[in-house]
Amino acid sequence: MFAKNARPIAWPLFFFYFFFCALIGVMMPYISVYYKSIGLTASEIGRLMSTFTLSGILIPHFWGWLTSKVGLPKRVLQIAVLGCFFTVIPFNWSDQFTTLWLLTCLMALFYSALLPMTDSLAVRSIRHLDVPYTRLRVGGSIGYLLAVAGAGFLIGHFGVLVVIPLMCTFIGLAAATTFFVKEQAYETNTQKETTSFLTLLKTRESILFFVLAFLAFMSHAPFNVFFAVHLSDVGYSGEHIGLLIALGVIIEIILFLFFGNAIKRLDVVHLVIMCFVFGIIRWFLVGWFASVLWVLIFTQLLHCITFALFHMVSIEQIRRLFPERYAGQGQAMYSAFAIGLGGGLGMVIAGYLWEWAGGAWVFTAASGTSALALVILLLHQRR
Repeated sequence: MFAKNARPIAWPLFFFYFFFCALIGVMMPYISVYYKSIGLTASEIGRLMSTFTLSGILIPHFWGWLTSKVGLPKRVLQIAVLGCFFTVIPFNWSDQFTTLWLLTCLMALFYSALLPMTDSLAVRSIRHLDVPYTRLRVGGSIGYLLAVAGAGFLIGHFGVLVVIPLMCTFIGLAAATTFFVKEQAYETNTQKETTSFLTLLKTRESILFFVLAFLAFMSHAPFNVFFAVHLSDVGYSGEHIGLLIALGVIIEIILFLFFGNAIKRLDVVHLVIMCFVFGIIRWFLVGWFASVLWVLIFTQLLHCITFALFHMVSIEQIRRLFPERYAGQGQAMYSAFAIGLGGGLGMVIAGYLWEWAGGAWVFTAASGTSALALVILLLHQRR
């Protein structure tokens, strides 16, 4: 999978993605089911889940600044992941919304920085190796897949109380993995650049990219928070929900493994158009036809396009729009504006819309968000 000279750098990053995304595989689909079981309302669940993504608006910039000041990305990553581990533990004994909200805010200070920090470190670490980013990132997909399927099985047999202990286990293993990551200190002497990050950020192409990424993650927000709840309401068991989510990730893994370099040879506009077209179809079908198993299977197969392909294109666009000096800031902006603000705002809106109109209309709104992104892209291309 990795060349001999790349293994000492690639494998630790691969396994960090594996365990950290296993945490996400337990938390994102199932913690909302756990919250519902202890009596929280849909709007409270939406507010709790949005805290993780809304914190991504500012927090990654702080960690990026700290990394540049310290100059040791591995050490900063260890501080963040250990902080996340110790803040997850008290969730085991909390069942009141206010307490959970305070704990979530504290956890989010560390959690929201981990993925952008790791993406930036991974891209930087392999820049002189013949290793595509997706070959590392597939570790996260595999971890997510196994965690989703395994957690669904355990929930079906032991109940939703297993969710928090599983989260503690996976973030603890991710923390242990960081001790094997190869340290690559940043250079302290940098040459003066003729173009600033702000100038690159204000280009027409950059603005369009971030707007589309914002809408893409907003459209995925109901899936991240309420997909398991929606299927549970329709009548699916925990095991079936886990297998359905795992199906989408299996296709995602295939895409990451075999098409990592292929996207560089394809037209980015056509790829993004395809992502949003299938997003319109996917969310509408999830909203109104989730009770039909073969339709739901079809929508999960589309996950490799609406999420995985768009993420691959986004990482490539950040690499193309921002030179290596500003790659970390570009990644932080992507995490802050798209994942943080777009995903967080989508979660809050989804929570209130769920209580007001129900799950079908929540996913219909997600379909409409994909349609809006498609219209913006087509109008920009026409202009």
